[in-house]
Amino acid sequence: RHGDISSSDDTVGVCVFQYPMPRLHTNEDVINNTKKICDIVKGTKMGLPGMDLIVFPEYSTMGIMYDRDEMFDTACSIPGPLTDMFGAACKDAGVWGVFSLTGEQHEEHPKKNPYNTLVLINDQGEIVQKYRKLLPWTPMEGWTPGNL
Repeated sequence: RHGDISSSDDTVGVCVFQYPMPRLHTNEDVINNTKKICDIVKGTKMGLPGMDLIVFPEYSTMGIMYDRDEMFDTACSIPGPLTDMFGAACKDAGVWGVFSLTGEQHEEHPKKNPYNTLVLINDQGEIVQKYRKLLPWTPMEGWTPGNL
C-alpha cells in the first residue's frame, strides 16, 4: 500500500490531523464543524486504510470562546450529541479517535465554567476515556480545571 500509514498486530497507524482553530459562536456552528470533522475522519480512513487512530488538536471542535455567554450557550454534555456524532464516524470508519470538546458542561452548569475536555472513542463508537485539562492557561482560558 504505497503512501499509506501501516499498522500490524504490534504497531498502531496514527494520523495527527492538523486542523485550524475555528471561531464559532452558536450551537449550529459547532454542529456544522463537528459534521466536517466526522467527514474528515471517514475520508482520511478511506485514503489511509492502515490508520488505526486519528487525533484532532485542542480547540478543533468548538474553538475557543472568548465570550462568556457563547461559552455557556455552546457547552455540551459528554456523552451527548457531539460525542454521538464522533462515535458514529469512528464506527463507520473502523478507527479510534481523539476529539477536543472545549466546553464540556460542568456538573453545576451554569454556575461554573465548562471543562476543556478530550475524549477517546474506539472503533465501535464508544467513549473509552475522558480527560479534563488540569491546568488551563489563565486568564486566556476560562475553563474549570479538571481533576484526577
